Amino acid sequence: MTGLQERLGLVPPDYYYRDDILDRELALVFKPSWLCVGFTDDLANHQDFITTEIGPAGIVVQNFRGELRAFRNVCSHRFSRIQCARSGNRPLTCPYHGWTYDERGQPVGIPFNTHSFGFGDAEREALRLDSYEVARCGRFVFVRMSETGPDLRDFLGGCYDALDHLTAIFTDRFETLSLEWDGNWKIGMDNAAEGYHVPLVHPDSFGQVLSLDLKIETDRDHSLYRGTLTDRSRKWWDTVGRSLALTPSDRFPDYTNFLIFPNIVITLSYGGFLTFQTIEPIDPTHLRINSTAWLAGNRGGNARDIVVDQLKNFSHQVREEDRMICAKAQRGLRDRASQRPAVLGEMEGRIVHFQQAYARHMGLPVP
Repeated sequence: MTGLQERLGLVPPDYYYRDDILDRELALVFKPSWLCVGFTDDLANHQDFITTEIGPAGIVVQNFRGELRAFRNVCSHRFSRIQCARSGNRPLTCPYHGWTYDERGQPVGIPFNTHSFGFGDAEREALRLDSYEVARCGRFVFVRMSETGPDLRDFLGGCYDALDHLTAIFTDRFETLSLEWDGNWKIGMDNAAEGYHVPLVHPDSFGQVLSLDLKIETDRDHSLYRGTLTDRSRKWWDTVGRSLALTPSDRFPDYTNFLIFPNIVITLSYGGFLTFQTIEPIDPTHLRINSTAWLAGNRGGNARDIVVDQLKNFSHQVREEDRMICAKAQRGLRDRASQRPAVLGEMEGRIVHFQQAYARHMGLPVP
C-alpha cells in the first residue's frame, strides 16, 4: 500500500486560477521553452505569416523572401497587434496607422514620417520590434521567446526525430480548429496526460477504440503513452487503410500519445491518423486549444471524404466530452476543502511527470 502523502501532486490548487501564477508561468515556463506556433505549410511564400498568443504575449512568425523571422506581435508606435489573423499573407504592417517592418523588425515605412515624426536611422533602430528565436523540425515551426537556452534539438530530445518522422508520413491536413474552453491550461494538459477518465467520460467514443493498458515512456520533460487499439477499431482502420491507400507510420503502428512540455499534445492512431494540439493559456481560468488533424497520405475521392467526416465527428465528440469535464474540474478547484494538491494514482503517472517538470521550472519543491 502507498500512503496518501506519497500520492499527492506537486501543484497547489490555487495555481490553477491565480493571476500572479500565470505571470510567473509566462516568465519561467513559456518564455524559456520552445513553443510550436504552426507549420511550414502556412509559411511557404513571401509575406506568409502565422500568429499565436500565450496569455498576453503575442508572437508572429513571418516569411521574408524565404527566411522565417519571429517577433513580438506589437507595433512600436501605439501598441496595436500587427498581424491580427491566425495566419495569412500580408506585409508586416500595423492595421492602425500603417507602420511597416522589415525582416529585422525595424520600421521601414512610417506614413507621414517627415511631417509627423522626423525619425532618422537612429530612431528607427530604437523602435525595432522585439525579436525571438525561430527554428524548424520538419514542418513544425518553433519559437523561443527568451534569448538564451538550449537549441531545439536538445530541448526536444528524442521527440525531435519523432516529429521529423511524422513530417514525412502525415501529408494530408484535413482540419484546423482553434477552440476556447473554460479551464486553466494545466487542466487541459492534466486531462490529456491520463487515460484514467476514459471509461466514465468517453464510454461511447474514445472508450470504444482504445485499451487502457497504456505504457508510459519519459524523455526529459516530455512523455508518451503507447497503447493498443481495440479489435473493433483495428478492423475499421484496416478497411480504411485499404480504401484510402494510406501509408501509415511503421514506428507508431497502434496508439501513441505524446506530451511535449510545456503544451503540445500529439495523438496517433493506426500510424495513419494524427492530431496535433497546442494548449495555450488565455487567462488563469481559460485555455485555447489549437488543433490540426492529418492523414498519412491517401488516394482521395469519395472514400476519403466519408472517412474524414467520420473522424471529424469522432474528434468533435471526444473534445466536447473533455471540454465539459475540464470546466467541472476548474469550478471544483475553487471550492476545494484545503490547499492539498490532487491525489494521483498509477494511471495518472504522466501527470506526475508533467508536474515534476512544471515544478522544476516554477521553483517548487520536487521530491
